[in-house]
Amino acid sequence: MTPSSALAPPSPTVVDADHQGPPGCGNGGWVCGLLADRLEALAPGSGELPATEVRLVAPTPVGRPLRWEVEGRAGDRDVAVRLLDAHTVLGVARPAPSPSLDVPDPVSLDEARTAADGYDLTGHPYPGCYVCGPDASAGLHVYAGAVAGREGVHAAPVTLPDAELPTVFAALDCPGAFAVGFGVDALLLGTFVAEVRSPVPVGRELVVMSWDEGREGRRRHCGTALLDGDRVLASAAATWVDVGRRRIPGTAPAAGDAR
Repeated sequence: MTPSSALAPPSPTVVDADHQGPPGCGNGGWVCGLLADRLEALAPGSGELPATEVRLVAPTPVGRPLRWEVEGRAGDRDVAVRLLDAHTVLGVARPAPSPSLDVPDPVSLDEARTAADGYDLTGHPYPGCYVCGPDASAGLHVYAGAVAGREGVHAAPVTLPDAELPTVFAALDCPGAFAVGFGVDALLLGTFVAEVRSPVPVGRELVVMSWDEGREGRRRHCGTALLDGDRVLASAAATWVDVGRRRIPGTAPAAGDAR
């Protein structure tokens, strides 16, 4: 595709430190939500393409202006939005079909609270992460622990301060990493296909659940869902990549990790 002169690039965006993941880098889910929000303004999800697929290419720096590029025409199914740091592409968003997921049976709020209480925060690799960092004063504090009696399923309660796409996508982000080895391996979000199915309540406890969907080499596939009781409000299929701790700013290499 070639850039269309019919679409003016949106104004620059700054990701603030309150929305970081790894030190100095934007939280992957939050960045995906920013891209999805820009895309939604150009091509509202509907019909065969109700979701957004985001491919993250490079870590998004916090605290400096980032620019946008738009390809295609508003309303077209092949429109795309790119977020850039100068000339470096950070992420690309496109309309997509609903994520292909086999969502497990719902996790109750009580089960999610118990699972979160059992999560060990000792040695958290990204303590300032907006979603799962214990030191993030303005964060969501989502600690998705293993659900008793549910092999491979993790869950936690979450209370969202707003229902904007960056916040909802962020809530669907880190819990998936917990299901595929976060804390043991150094994982970064690679691709994220997400869909909001129903209006998301604000200011009360919901449940976010996650589950392992398989592995291919360093790639870890998982699903996440935001629940209100038995209702799935939003869901995402994500691919995480084990990049090695040396590749992530501010993260110490694990013993024997030469990557």
